[in-house]
Amino acid sequence: MRYETARRHLVSVIEDMVAWQLLNPAGGAVSVRMPDGNILLSCTRLAFDRWKVSPRDFIVLAPDGEIIEQTGGLGASGTPVHLDLYRMLPRAGAVVHTHAPYSLVYASLGLPVPSVTNRADTFGDIPCLLADDSAVKADFIANPVPLDLPAGMVNRPDVAAVSLLEYRPQLEKVIAPRADELQRHGLAFTLYRHGAFTVGRQLEETVDLMLRLEETARTALLQPQLTGGAVYPNRVFRPEWRGAAAQP
Repeated sequence: MRYETARRHLVSVIEDMVAWQLLNPAGGAVSVRMPDGNILLSCTRLAFDRWKVSPRDFIVLAPDGEIIEQTGGLGASGTPVHLDLYRMLPRAGAVVHTHAPYSLVYASLGLPVPSVTNRADTFGDIPCLLADDSAVKADFIANPVPLDLPAGMVNRPDVAAVSLLEYRPQLEKVIAPRADELQRHGLAFTLYRHGAFTVGRQLEETVDLMLRLEETARTALLQPQLTGGAVYPNRVFRPEWRGAAAQP
């Protein structure tokens, strides 16, 4: 079995993420780029198994999605997003995708996550990429078009159509131009009504980025309890502003 040390490390990290309530049975995926360029990716069924993971529960893919080694299941329907991020971001060493609750609130509304903590300032913008999953899937089923599906992903072309036809062009436009930012800090974004992604140079950094993302999302959601309704990114709140829009 290839990459046994990396597999064991991924098991430990995933167990931490479950304990920190970043991963849950709603879904998610974790991947790392190995020194030889191959991608070690968590298998699709792990969320259904409540993330009770073993070193065999990962699939090894080539950068184009071909299977190098399969010791468990296949990659999830979001596999094309992971592969696209590694292709577009040469410095990316790990990708984490979760359905964590606080960032999902913003994703459910198609809103960017505001930076309201110093730990989130390093992200820069945290955009939400938009696609109507249900409409795209229904249209694909009614009017299928050829798709270049990675061999190492679960056979769900209707779901993959959302990634390939809708999110890939947005990643090219919004995320790929920020590739040089990975020299200094990681990147984060959400998918509309779906979940969050963080991208970093190595696995520990990328998990920490997801913690930072949830921290700023949670804090932004709680701020209105004290301010009377406003969110204050990079602002010092003053009690006399209560109930007013955020001040410049």
